[in-house]
Amino acid sequence: MGSSGKKMPNTIPLTIFGVPRYRYFPTHLMGRCGPQQWERLRILQACERLEVPVKLWPKFKFPELPEKQKVNFRVEDRPDLPPYRPLEESISEWKNRCREHFDKFLDEQARLLDKKFQDAVKLGLYTKIAATRETTALNLRYEWTAQRMCYRTPYHRMAKAGYSADRIKQSVLQILKKAGIQERI
Repeated sequence: MGSSGKKMPNTIPLTIFGVPRYRYFPTHLMGRCGPQQWERLRILQACERLEVPVKLWPKFKFPELPEKQKVNFRVEDRPDLPPYRPLEESISEWKNRCREHFDKFLDEQARLLDKKFQDAVKLGLYTKIAATRETTALNLRYEWTAQRMCYRTPYHRMAKAGYSADRIKQSVLQILKKAGIQERI
């Protein structure tokens, strides 16, 4: 958006870029297109939502986002279902036996798949992404960060709607840290 509030011509809205929600991410891609880049994109998206003039946006290279990761671990075996015994059981009874058998099979396969993946994590192929335990709305936290970065808005001026200046500062500093940006205000 321009400073007049009108859409800037020939620009693509940043909302089309989704921010991944990975639990784990390939280690070799962490620096190039990992969490730090996702944080930076969210800051730019907040600037766009707030209609901050582009000339005031943070000066960092546009974040590189990862392609969809195609990591799949497959079950190699097939469940060996028990035979149907029509002289001794109904279809309903047979289906119940099959479900019990399948549940055991599924539990064992889940254990094997998890072990296989955790072995890959131990080898350093994947890195666990730290979960955020924030209670404040995601968009609001990035909008505070955008206001601080672009307009140098003091924390006490953003403190409203039940959020203290200290709480806002804590959220902003956490986002800046994750984005690899030092606050210079």
